[in-house]
Amino acid sequence: MFQSNSLKVLFAIGVFGVFISSAFAEEEEVTLCESQEDIYFSCPLPGGEIVSVCAFGNNKPSSGYVQYRYGVPEKLELTYPQSKVPPKGRFYVVNASEGSANLNIIKFYNGRYTYLVAQAFRSYLTVLKDGALTFRKSCEAGGYAFINRNALKGIEALPKSAEDFK
Repeated sequence: MFQSNSLKVLFAIGVFGVFISSAFAEEEEVTLCESQEDIYFSCPLPGGEIVSVCAFGNNKPSSGYVQYRYGVPEKLELTYPQSKVPPKGRFYVVNASEGSANLNIIKFYNGRYTYLVAQAFRSYLTVLKDGALTFRKSCEAGGYAFINRNALKGIEALPKSAEDFK
């Protein structure tokens, strides 16, 4: 009798363990960041691409590095900046919240383009060319579609502007 009850308990624990591990497996890490890097933002986009903002040793704008990456793990379509340098003068965080709507953004400028990764009710990537909207994709489930609090210490802040709402 004792063995039968013990087996039932072990079986129940095993089934529960499989259920829990499969539930967490769905929250798979979706990022282009390397294992030693901090994930400031990362999410899968429709079409299979991933957008990630990765950092290392960045506790103030003049230290460590921050890098934007877009593409798939096997083929990055865009890395900004190309070299791993401090974010000062390259990346900015913006608190563009208004009323009860929360909107936090990491943005950078690359030539005629402005890139914004935004944490909102539904997080997304926006690309502007000469101030006009050219690209917007919302994040799909999974990843880190929120702005990591460490980014607020490591990246310069900018006040919100009209381009943050395009």
